[in-house]
Amino acid sequence: MTRRNKALVNELSTPPAGANDLYSPTQFSQSSWKQFQSCLWKQWWTYWRSPDYNLVRFFFTLAAALLLGSIFWDVACAMESSSDLTMIIGAMYAAVLFVGVDNCAMVQPIVAIERTVFYWDTTYHTLIVYAMVSFQWKVENFFWFFFINFFSFLYLTYSGMMTVSITPNHQVAAIFAAAFYSVFNLFSGFFIPRPKIPKWWVWYYLICPVAWTVYGLIVSQYRDIEETITAPGITPGTTVIHRRPLRI
Repeated sequence: MTRRNKALVNELSTPPAGANDLYSPTQFSQSSWKQFQSCLWKQWWTYWRSPDYNLVRFFFTLAAALLLGSIFWDVACAMESSSDLTMIIGAMYAAVLFVGVDNCAMVQPIVAIERTVFYWDTTYHTLIVYAMVSFQWKVENFFWFFFINFFSFLYLTYSGMMTVSITPNHQVAAIFAAAFYSVFNLFSGFFIPRPKIPKWWVWYYLICPVAWTVYGLIVSQYRDIEETITAPGITPGTTVIHRRPLRI
């Protein structure tokens, strides 16, 4: 059988006399627009043919939004001390990372069988958390909060897809991704502020996507607020002058 197959391959590999090589005037048989339409059509049908994954992700995101909203209920209304500010930042941080890491973990077995991920659940998650935490109801603030949440979920999900692509299976990818979670947490700027990070590790803070997520969420809500808050070790009424931009 093997010898016959090899002989057949050799026979078919040799073109008959007078035959011409295949020729195409373009590198691809279809234009870029047609290829885009084909990929979009494939992803569309793949999405609707993955009901189990979509429903699980939908209900988990809804449950996570309600859970986080109930834990941090109205915390944004009271900002009288540095502890209150830390709690508000923690609410932002948890709202993004909790769902983002779960998306990263859930997408790995899906990518392993060449399925897709969509992010319609980001809208209602952001709306529920934003309302229950009682952030400022300004169009600009809400837009930036949604924008940062959306792309944070996006890059965390893509990181899960990347780990599947560079590992043999999704079990190994899950172990590999756990290292990313730890490093992202460590250099996010929430547990260790940037001024406290050793100088030889600041470069990683600057390229850590979660650090920019935390920074962007804080700026999106409190960039234009000037209020006096109490902080440990500072006497009330003391004026603190910032001679350089505040670094988070």
